[in-house]
Amino acid sequence: MIACVILFLVPNLRQGTGLPLTVFSSAPSSINNFSFNSAVNASGPAVVNIYSQNIESSGYNRRQAVERTSLGSGVIMTSNGYVLTCYHVIANAKLILVALQDGRLEEAQIVGFDAVTDLAVLSVPVDNLHAIPQIEDPNTLVGDVVLAVGNPYNLGQTVTQGIVSRISNNGLNNYFDYIQTDAVLNEGNSGGALIDSQGYLIGINNANFKTRISRNRVESVDGVSFAVPYNLAKQVMDEIIATGKVTRGALGFAGEQNNLGDMGILVTNVYSGTPAEISGLAVKDLILSVNGQPATNIRKTLDFITDTAPGTILDIEVNRDGEIINLAMQVAELK
Repeated sequence: MIACVILFLVPNLRQGTGLPLTVFSSAPSSINNFSFNSAVNASGPAVVNIYSQNIESSGYNRRQAVERTSLGSGVIMTSNGYVLTCYHVIANAKLILVALQDGRLEEAQIVGFDAVTDLAVLSVPVDNLHAIPQIEDPNTLVGDVVLAVGNPYNLGQTVTQGIVSRISNNGLNNYFDYIQTDAVLNEGNSGGALIDSQGYLIGINNANFKTRISRNRVESVDGVSFAVPYNLAKQVMDEIIATGKVTRGALGFAGEQNNLGDMGILVTNVYSGTPAEISGLAVKDLILSVNGQPATNIRKTLDFITDTAPGTILDIEVNRDGEIINLAMQVAELK
């Protein structure tokens, strides 16, 4: 009975061909490793190492000069040699060297910088460089997988992986939103690339979060790092290349989104000597509109003001204790 069952189940035995060996051994299935190698290969050659030297006075003897070397990273944005990095990487530098991934070492010149975003544009005298892949709107979202590419501790090009944790100013800056990520950043990563899983640039790595745990001791916090979003970084770079600097408008007030009662921006501070103070804006005023545009989103309103040319007169509609008033403010240049 058992033999009949076996002959029925294995027809090859009835034909005298024998039992195939594959019955006893399973062929290994093809392995499809989940990898970001193609993304790194596309963007990695465009991430450079930056070494800058400056001369500082000694803290103990101001007549004695001390040579200091800073380490950072940069991103090749154009094939004709424009490189984005962080301003703090090259601040006060007397000599800046850019190490390309093909082994070449080139001296770079500062085209300009923007202290507000901590970005700087460098130029290296080399053509036909590998520019990092870019798209007009990366549409970065919380939860997206990201890779940080840079040169931490001068170990050479290193890639760390994480996700977008948050997109917010986190109280760090009044003028733009950072990309917050848990990808690990260390000394030397500043100015490097934050890319998506396809290899497209989505931000310029800036810093990891630090907290003061005692009067003289500051520690980095694991899993909290920041990058300047691509759209803003590209805008800053283009303006610096065109004019040598970035010009922004400012009115001189701070505020927060009002979530109680009427929508608008609740003024929390008015700075001395600014257009806001000169026009009569006061703390606890509720800004309803700016030049006819409803102030329903504080980020969009601040962006509108910073994008307005200095000297422009803006009409600000304000609710003050239930009374609607209009204030005219002349936009100043943000310093």
